[in-house]
Amino acid sequence: FFQGFAKIFKEEPANVRDSIEEILDLSRIAHSRSLLEIEKHIEKQEDDFLKFSLSEMLVYRDNEQLEQSLHNHLNAMKLRHLRCQDIFNNMATYAPAFGMMGTVMGLIMMMTSQVGAENADAIVGQTENMLNSLLAGMGLALVTTFYGVFIANFIFIPVSGKLKVLSDAEVDKNEVIIQGVLALKNNMPTLFLKESMLSHVSYQTKLQLSQLIR
Repeated sequence: FFQGFAKIFKEEPANVRDSIEEILDLSRIAHSRSLLEIEKHIEKQEDDFLKFSLSEMLVYRDNEQLEQSLHNHLNAMKLRHLRCQDIFNNMATYAPAFGMMGTVMGLIMMMTSQVGAENADAIVGQTENMLNSLLAGMGLALVTTFYGVFIANFIFIPVSGKLKVLSDAEVDKNEVIIQGVLALKNNMPTLFLKESMLSHVSYQTKLQLSQLIR
């Protein structure tokens, strides 16, 4: 819970451009020297998924096994993200219910105290005062409902939405990394490798990256 809450303040959406540029640099190294030369650059990678993918690339000889391993790792990451999002979605569902529960309990306690404080004849004689007291107590009791709705709609739901945005961006970036690493293992020419990775990003992003990445 706390890790997910802190993540929305500490992390920015994944930058696919950096990953593409890094893989293109590694492709140039592989073509100018050898694919095994990439091993020296694995620990320098800041992206954990790229580091893992490059390590797996040097372990697996079969492309299908490599692709399966990378997608298994990606699916496990998706599952972790979904569990974190579900925590906040569930809390957004429960918060108004707990707020309403607090309101009902407050009203019950308020009415019980009013009836217990006076006998029946006294209540009839002081109806106006009692009504004012009930209205004041009811307003106070309804505050818990307000807090429940506020917390659900202004904290839990926005946090869950931000986590989904971060997760989707990271998944898209990792999909590009998988395609790049598979092409890198197949010794694909750098230009074709670039086009292969750009084919997995949106058209607008592709235009931006085509101009920035040479």
